[in-house]
Amino acid sequence: MPMPNIRTMFIPDEGMEMGDLDLDSADLRIVTWESDCKGMKDLFREGQKPYLVVAREYYHDQTISKSHPAYHTFKKLCHGTNYLGKAPEIAGQCGLLVREVERIQAWYFGMFPEIKNWQESFIKKCIRTSTVSNAFGYKKKFFERIEGNILNKMIAWVPQSTVGILINHAYVNIDCNLPLVEVLLQVHDSLTMQWPLDGRLGHIADVRAQSSIAVPYPEPLWIPVGLKTSVQSWGECA
Repeated sequence: MPMPNIRTMFIPDEGMEMGDLDLDSADLRIVTWESDCKGMKDLFREGQKPYLVVAREYYHDQTISKSHPAYHTFKKLCHGTNYLGKAPEIAGQCGLLVREVERIQAWYFGMFPEIKNWQESFIKKCIRTSTVSNAFGYKKKFFERIEGNILNKMIAWVPQSTVGILINHAYVNIDCNLPLVEVLLQVHDSLTMQWPLDGRLGHIADVRAQSSIAVPYPEPLWIPVGLKTSVQSWGECA
């Protein structure tokens, strides 16, 4: 039996519309720019969903869609692989054999070797300094021993902190510059808001503009902003 969508409990005030903003493939885009992965950058520039492309390429099946189980498996597998996940750990999460995960990981790094090179360079730096940093100039010092899953935490901090900072910049822009837009909730790479129905198209355009912020890499990264709306409830933003 499917679980109820608890978000439908949250409704906009009278005369207001709710909006749910998120950043498209934010973590993966950060990994792509951190590693300067040409193949992945090309896919994003073409408007492709890289994990969907990877699943189709691996299975030689162009009919695989975002609703296909293979897509969800590859999304989870590649995401874990980007963050130094080992085959035995990922296999249990994805319901695959360890040797199958090892085969997919080797194939994935063959397609996107820059990600593997970035990981190896990142590990060497972590062992030497125990410090990580992101494109906004923030740094974090880890005091734990470099063992167990600490490297996974260190490498995941880079995209996750970058995305958190980016969405908070959008929050500040909206709060300071759009007095008719009320931010209700921030969740990692998304914001939930409401604004008056009167002039809704203008509010939507303003929210998009205030949320369009470059991540300051040598080649600046602009993460596309998705925005879903509803006059019924948060759960029905679509």
